[in-house]
Amino acid sequence: MKVYPKIPRYDHPVVPESFFDAEDLVVLEKFDGSSFRFTLYDERHASSYPDPVINAADGDGSLVFGTRRSIMGCHRDDLEDIDGALHRAVRCLRDGIDVDALRRAHDEHDGPLIVYAENLVYSTLDYGYTERDLPALVAFDVLPYAAIDSMTPPGSPYAETFEGFLPTRMAWDVFDRIRIENVSTDRAFVPATIIAKPTEFDPETYTVPQSSLAGDVCAEGVVVRSDSQNRRVKVVRDAFEELNREQFGQDPDDAETGAEQFVAMYCTSARIRKTVRTLVVEEGREFGVHLVEDLYPRVVEDIWAEHWQEIMRLEFEFTPADVYPLVAKRCVTELRKMETNAELNDADPTTIWQHLS
Repeated sequence: MKVYPKIPRYDHPVVPESFFDAEDLVVLEKFDGSSFRFTLYDERHASSYPDPVINAADGDGSLVFGTRRSIMGCHRDDLEDIDGALHRAVRCLRDGIDVDALRRAHDEHDGPLIVYAENLVYSTLDYGYTERDLPALVAFDVLPYAAIDSMTPPGSPYAETFEGFLPTRMAWDVFDRIRIENVSTDRAFVPATIIAKPTEFDPETYTVPQSSLAGDVCAEGVVVRSDSQNRRVKVVRDAFEELNREQFGQDPDDAETGAEQFVAMYCTSARIRKTVRTLVVEEGREFGVHLVEDLYPRVVEDIWAEHWQEIMRLEFEFTPADVYPLVAKRCVTELRKMETNAELNDADPTTIWQHLS
């Protein structure tokens, strides 16, 4: 079992054992998708918003949304201008969020709020996206603007500590109030599943349960949170870590051969998707997993074209021929994820994760 803070390691390099003895622990299911957040542009509080939010808003009442690193637009934007992996989430904002209720929540919390959620797209775990009706957004935190100096502080912009975030009870109250219940499941906004409120928690012996989304899928892990300690800690099962490596490639430090290290360093998901778009958009090829036969050699060529000077100075040895099957495997995985998420979001496969970061 892997245990580490939900925010980057450099913020909380060590989780003290005393954390798991806190009296206000709450254990939530950790969902596997893509980071998402949104905020209501309320013109009564115009001075509270940073420029990126103001620029993205389309007037009062806009739900401005973003990923972990970027503000991407507002719910009134044309879907054709939005990354395909976000279409389902944006439809949820349009149909599943009660804007008036969120505006009233601003009155109670001295200004605007940022709602954090998981965008349920196929990342590592397949909950049965093409066979089950699954919600679009799973909410897990709320941060009032009044508690922070800026939505994008200097340094790592979204590495917030959890000081200022609403306590669990208050956050879940916001979720329940702003969610519209009578919408189709695929446009639904739901709060993260609270598994337990234990009096003690041992991450070494804890057994991760089945996901609340799919009884035949084990959850990624859990998030253990304590309001009194302003901390959220992830406990992730080892099998998920291995599956994640299969889906996204190994970390260079985990590579056992030179070829594996080479692929881990240079064969990124973004590079594969860029090459897919070249084949489909610029060369008119039909999208599908069959593209892999032409895709993986092009990806290897692209790596060498961009990084050949750096590659010639690498301090480890590898056999170039061993790189090709590893890249081919990564390409198949990426094509299948693009295909699944295109169907899930009713979007063009070449727009999936085109601008998402």
